[in-house]
Amino acid sequence: MSHQSPISNLQSPISRRAFLRLALLTGIAAGAGVIYKATEPVGFDRWFRWMVRGNLARWFAPNARVALAACPSYDADVLGALRAAWQSAAMPELRGARVVIKPNLVDFVDGVPCFTHPRVAQAMIQLARELGARAIVVAEGTTFRRDVQAVLDATGYTDLLARERIAFVDLNYDDLVEVPLRGGYTRLKTLFVAQTIRDADVLISLPKMKTHHWTQISVSIKNFFGIVPGIKYGWPKNTLHFQGIPAVLAELADSLQTRACAVVDGIVGLEGDGPLFGNAVSSGVIVAGSDLLAVDATSARLMGFEPAQIDYLDFAAWAGIGAIDARKIEIAGESLARFQRTYERPPHMG
Repeated sequence: MSHQSPISNLQSPISRRAFLRLALLTGIAAGAGVIYKATEPVGFDRWFRWMVRGNLARWFAPNARVALAACPSYDADVLGALRAAWQSAAMPELRGARVVIKPNLVDFVDGVPCFTHPRVAQAMIQLARELGARAIVVAEGTTFRRDVQAVLDATGYTDLLARERIAFVDLNYDDLVEVPLRGGYTRLKTLFVAQTIRDADVLISLPKMKTHHWTQISVSIKNFFGIVPGIKYGWPKNTLHFQGIPAVLAELADSLQTRACAVVDGIVGLEGDGPLFGNAVSSGVIVAGSDLLAVDATSARLMGFEPAQIDYLDFAAWAGIGAIDARKIEIAGESLARFQRTYERPPHMG
């Protein structure tokens, strides 16, 4: 069943762009105003636990491995590049697993590479089959309350899913299950997520490498905002923004880390006023790893950002959820320097 919204009926590219920008800023800006208060320690005991775990992780945790593979364009051998990155990284076993692939389909804006390219999703589907996955599903909960079929059609995913005979699940309207949150970084003790996510043996975050107006970058962890159902938390997931974005992202990363991994579409990235607007950047890289924080920190470095200066990365690393220090991340495959660019920063970063 489709769920139509006024956004689908906007015909003028200018009016549609203005509507998208207004919807994004209205929903998220309210949460940004309380971001620091929401990420203050929730009691001394929790603060002390995070501090101890973070320091132990920085000194004694094993190095995370993140793999880089060259892929100059979407017409190149995307599957070969993805296979090389997967083999070089410490990725989960897929044989016999129920695999859920979660691309970033935030929306479609003509001429803007704001979504995971379907050829990367296709390569991930094909590789999962090669590796013996028992079942494969593509799933997403789009940011805005609009007809998801329109997004699938515009981004090329309708054709992809038909060719590969893969089911799509709209996570905004899937059956809901309540799951406990591990970290305690927010005032929430549980989170409602889609049944499809809870039932996954392996959850693959398949984001686009891009800048973001409020989180500075959007990669594997921010991509998991799409697993949170809009039917429960609103659009664009407003209730969770009020909890403080770094704290919520830390909750998602901590709670999903044991069965999640990431493959980043950095073949063509997005710079500037992301996650919907901005300019294309040819980065020519696929990034893969099972430490979500390390993947995002490496992606930040590829984009020319210092991970410790990105709020959600710094907070999650302080709490010991993963690695962002370069000395704790082993780069496999190709070298970092080969793909490093200087992405234009989001407007509020200056």
